[in-house]
Amino acid sequence: MAKIETLHHAAITVPTDGIEEARNFYSTLLGLQEAPRPAAELGRPGIWYQVGDRELHIQCRDSYKPERGEHHPALVVDNVAELKAHLVRNGVEIQEAQPLSDRERFFARDPFGNRLEFLSRPK
Repeated sequence: MAKIETLHHAAITVPTDGIEEARNFYSTLLGLQEAPRPAAELGRPGIWYQVGDRELHIQCRDSYKPERGEHHPALVVDNVAELKAHLVRNGVEIQEAQPLSDRERFFARDPFGNRLEFLSRPK
């Protein structure tokens, strides 16, 4: 049987008319760097981010309905406490979480209800 080697990207959905609000949250507030999208993707609105050697894809859909579920990408942060304080200062609600093994972590939601986990590198 073939072996899955690694995760390439995670994708989350936002409403099409919210693309600039998404860009503000992910680019400005979180400081992620936008990555170019292949020409085949340019027919649909969205934003791709390079996150280390992985990607986060923000896809837009006209029929988007937030579910506020538990599915989420997890993003490794060099300073969990600093990011948490930055988000709180900017009005983002934080959900505390038990440390995972030796990683500090917390959850937050983007302006569209997508759940995000932020965690430290292993100690």
